Amino acid sequence: MPNQGWQQQQPQQQWGPPPPKRGNFAMAIIAAVGAGGVAVYWAVLGVMRIIIKRPHESEPDVVARLLATTGGNGDLLVPLSIADMVLKLLTAAVLIFGALLIVLRKMPGAFLVAGAVLLGLLAAGCHFFYYDQLGWSGTSDTYVAAGLTLVVGALAILPPVTNALKPAAGHPQGGFPQQAPPPGYGQPQQPPPGYGPPQGPPPPGYGPPR
Repeated sequence: MPNQGWQQQQPQQQWGPPPPKRGNFAMAIIAAVGAGGVAVYWAVLGVMRIIIKRPHESEPDVVARLLATTGGNGDLLVPLSIADMVLKLLTAAVLIFGALLIVLRKMPGAFLVAGAVLLGLLAAGCHFFYYDQLGWSGTSDTYVAAGLTLVVGALAILPPVTNALKPAAGHPQGGFPQQAPPPGYGQPQQPPPGYGPPQGPPPPGYGPPR
């Protein structure tokens, strides 16, 4: 019977998964720096809303005349002013946190920066509707900040950035073919010839004399 354990076997190649596609971390750093700069802009606007009084606080008589002319709703001025301030500061905080996570190669950072776009648009909307009650579109600084947030948010979710932030999957072989063990390794199924107990009658000359 042939010795199956010592037969030469043809090595079989098993190709592992391809190496993961890597992104451009330099672009991710650019997105993080841009998000940080826009966050500072939002923070300045939010602090200004705290320090500088709005027209309904500093000039109530003028605001009353404007409301009578435009037909605006004066009851909306206070909640819109508060929401505008809160959204500006919240947008700044989200952008800063997202930029920090991007630098640390964390995927949620890209989505935080992208999500800050919604907060920035809401802040711009509150800014617009506040001054719309007075017959004015408001200052342009908030709209500029919202536009810059849209730019960095779109940059943060581009494939080169998100791919650079994805954790590398475990690939022990690094995508190279896995070689089968060379012939001779492994446990033989049967012992090679000459090993094991003898089978059949002993050869002539062996055994006790008759």
